[in-house]
Amino acid sequence: MIFSTPFFWRVFYVSIFFLCLKGSVSLFAQPQFFTADGQKLTVEMCLEAAAKRQQEGDFRGASDFLNKAALIHWEKKEYAPAIQHFKKSLDLNQKVDNQTGIAGIYSNMGTIYADLEKYDSAHFYFDKSLKIRRKGAAKQTLISSLINSSVVLNNLKRHNEAAALLTEALDLAKETNDVEQMKSCYGMLAETYEKAGDSEKTRYYFDMYRGFHELSQRKKIESVKEQAEQERLRAALLEAEKEKADLMVILKEAEIKKEKQKVAAKDDALSRLEANYSKQELAMRVLEQETELKDAKFAKQQAENEQQIARQRLWILGTSAVLILVVIASFFVYRSKQQKKAANFVLKQKNQEISLQQREILSQNRKLAIALDEIEHKNRDITASITYAKRIQEAMLPTVADIRAVLPESFVFFRPRDLVSGDFYFFHHLQDKEGNEKTILAAVDCTGHGVPGAFMSMIGNEILSRVVKERKIVEPAKILTQLNKGIQNALHQNQTQNRDGMDLALVVLDKKAQTLTFAGAKNPLYYFQNGNLEVLKGDKMPIGGDAREHQSEFSQTQISIASPTTFYLFSDGFQDQFGGELGKKYMTGNFKKLLTKIHTEDFDTQARILETELQNWRGLKHNQVDDILVMGVKV
Repeated sequence: MIFSTPFFWRVFYVSIFFLCLKGSVSLFAQPQFFTADGQKLTVEMCLEAAAKRQQEGDFRGASDFLNKAALIHWEKKEYAPAIQHFKKSLDLNQKVDNQTGIAGIYSNMGTIYADLEKYDSAHFYFDKSLKIRRKGAAKQTLISSLINSSVVLNNLKRHNEAAALLTEALDLAKETNDVEQMKSCYGMLAETYEKAGDSEKTRYYFDMYRGFHELSQRKKIESVKEQAEQERLRAALLEAEKEKADLMVILKEAEIKKEKQKVAAKDDALSRLEANYSKQELAMRVLEQETELKDAKFAKQQAENEQQIARQRLWILGTSAVLILVVIASFFVYRSKQQKKAANFVLKQKNQEISLQQREILSQNRKLAIALDEIEHKNRDITASITYAKRIQEAMLPTVADIRAVLPESFVFFRPRDLVSGDFYFFHHLQDKEGNEKTILAAVDCTGHGVPGAFMSMIGNEILSRVVKERKIVEPAKILTQLNKGIQNALHQNQTQNRDGMDLALVVLDKKAQTLTFAGAKNPLYYFQNGNLEVLKGDKMPIGGDAREHQSEFSQTQISIASPTTFYLFSDGFQDQFGGELGKKYMTGNFKKLLTKIHTEDFDTQARILETELQNWRGLKHNQVDDILVMGVKV
């Protein structure tokens, strides 16, 4: 995948999907598990109440108790009876044409089937609910239904349909200026297009989600700050009121203490007068005391007035503090509203930009769709032509049945990289000029693969057929020499810059003489006798290319096959295949070990082992890099 979201976002998207699914239940009646007197409802009580309401003709009341019975089963994960009760409730709602109730029941049944991972059934019921809600449900309810359906479609791998529903939900969220819903839709669209393999749209919707997520976070931070400031102001106000109350208590206690001291002083003074003075003196002293008492009352009144003034000052200070706190709070509220207004203005501008970008994207998508149709049409024509060429190339090759008619113990493991191949194999059985039967077998690896390689294989096969079948040349070295000249002449390599050619290994079997004669252009021959692996190397010259590359004639080597001999001809495709844990080439050493391990098996088994080894080596990470050809024969 070109673009991948982090694991945190994947978990977040999945949580949004299932919150939306569970949200469909809240759109219908929430389950009431207790009666008005606090008794817990059971399924039996709900069904009894439903039957009673139905007999009274109260179909809506009956359907409500059936829904409660279904929800109690659902809460216990008893899905089958829950579905049964929902269906009975559905019948009652249809009798009274309660479309809102019908839509809610369809949504609940869709959610149950989604819990059971029966996504086809879930989609069936979500689609029914959505059709009803499109006719007049509140936008928030319709958004929930659209998201429910998209979740199930994604589980069914119908990502394009899911994206269409999410886009509709996004448009509704824009109409209501619901930032949270818009953010959720953007995130879910990013996840949907990621599953669909559209990295460009995934990146676009993920960027939009991230932008809205940051805006949402800023709003949440501002809201928390505003609430914290309000809490701080309320705490400060409570503290001021507490301090005021404490001060009043202290003042009252000081007054009481002062009065007690005055009373005690008067009692003491009277006692002294009774003991030390005469009645006249006492009268005079009483007069003086009355004067002092009047002065004391005046001083007390003056003190009380001063205390009243102090309390008034304290009240004024407290009120002023409260007013200041209210002004500060009002300032923060006003600033918050202004910031929200600015944010909404920015959001409106972003929505306009998004709409403009969407129109541009739709226009580009239409152009791309036209171009894609043209490309697909041309691709179909090209593929059809190459497929036809493949049939021609396959018809050119000898069949495995023809080879096994002469060489019963043999196999051909042939795996072109593309539809057509630059590798080919050659087989011909004939009588030489002396009347001896000869079998000629070759594995040829042409320059390139695909269509260019196929052209070379056609030319090589045609020239090789003329040399062997028409001119009846049966000596390997002479066959390679004539093939080389034929390729150079066919491609005019002495007059042009063309250097295409081929590598090959070729053997001629003479059963009567019990000999195998080999010649190779860069490619070797592997053979086993008595369990030992032997290698005959080919000449270091290719077929074709510049004449300067051929400083000498091709050579040939003859071995006896009087004892059982198993030999292998091959191109370099198997050894050059990348794979394994480190992504390296298979290499010649591993190929030799593999042939040593399997050469005693029957030849059908050998071919299967080669197939398995190639698949295991490639794994899932590596594509086939070249045409592959391996031929095995036992004589």
